[in-house]
Amino acid sequence: MTERETERQRDQAQWAVIDTGLRDADENMALDHALMAAVADGRQGASFRFLHFRDCALLGHHQSPRQELDLDFCARESVQVQRRLTGGGAIIFDETQLGWELVCRREDLPAGDMSFLAQEICEAAALGLRQLGIDAQFRPRNDIEVEGRKISGTGGIIDGQVVLFQGTVLIDLDIPRMLRILRVPLEKLDAHAIQSVADRVTSLRALLGRLPSKSEVKEALVEGFRAHFAWDMRETPMPEVLATYLPEALAIVRDPEWLQLQDRPRSEQALLQAVHRGNGGTLRSELLWDERGKRIRQIAFSGDFFVQPRRAVLDLEAALRNSHIEDLPQIVERWYHETPVDALGLQPSDFVQVVREALPCA
Repeated sequence: MTERETERQRDQAQWAVIDTGLRDADENMALDHALMAAVADGRQGASFRFLHFRDCALLGHHQSPRQELDLDFCARESVQVQRRLTGGGAIIFDETQLGWELVCRREDLPAGDMSFLAQEICEAAALGLRQLGIDAQFRPRNDIEVEGRKISGTGGIIDGQVVLFQGTVLIDLDIPRMLRILRVPLEKLDAHAIQSVADRVTSLRALLGRLPSKSEVKEALVEGFRAHFAWDMRETPMPEVLATYLPEALAIVRDPEWLQLQDRPRSEQALLQAVHRGNGGTLRSELLWDERGKRIRQIAFSGDFFVQPRRAVLDLEAALRNSHIEDLPQIVERWYHETPVDALGLQPSDFVQVVREALPCA
């Protein structure tokens, strides 16, 4: 290896750890734009940023605000609404939550496609969370779980040679408030709905029996990334160069057209339900259905059936998220073949049938 190559490798291994402090959602999203632009222009190196938010709901890049959120509730409760650069579903932030992200050039990360990178980054984050005394593990496609319940969701994009990969840590969780913001009908806000979410999502407070400080969580995450990737990670102030890019970035995210991207009426995405009785028990489906795109946006299965391992059904729900209805049979069959499922009489056709029975023109 030449001296120049050695120097370049050393430079790539240095990461700036930046905490940009408590901010409104539009400022945090604008900083994503600014960081990516600065890295693309070679004016900022590999960065690991911590994000803190005032009350807000962040849409995935391809989501419709009217379909995903109760905008009237958000307005009454001063919940800011913004759109992420990354895809995935809407997420809720408040001052008790912590966001983290990597912004860097593609060459700063191991070689591989986005699925490989997602797993590597999630493994590093899980390693960090284990420093807190919880059994955090990567769960495909891009979640981190503890005993089958989600503790962190992640997502990323590659724009040219720049990578943005970001995640959350659920330090605390107010499930009823989350359900109100995420446009769950009022009649669904009962003990069953809350328990259904609690079976799928957890928080550090619930797992540890105490509310850890953000500084404790930050230190654990940095240690996980440092150990997993052998990176030289150094705390630095917010780079002054970002001030050059921030005005234009703020103008983008504050433009009404940015928030209205992909905007579609609520009537085109309905909450649908069905119950199917098969040899393996009663199977219930609840799904958010995008009529225009013929896609399953979100889905949850419940009932008196028996499936082991328990997380297998959560993996199927994740695989079906944002899928086209024509792909339903293939996704379910692939899940059965790739996952060691003990379903005691429940067949792939039962899952397909309970979804189709929920649809308006099944």
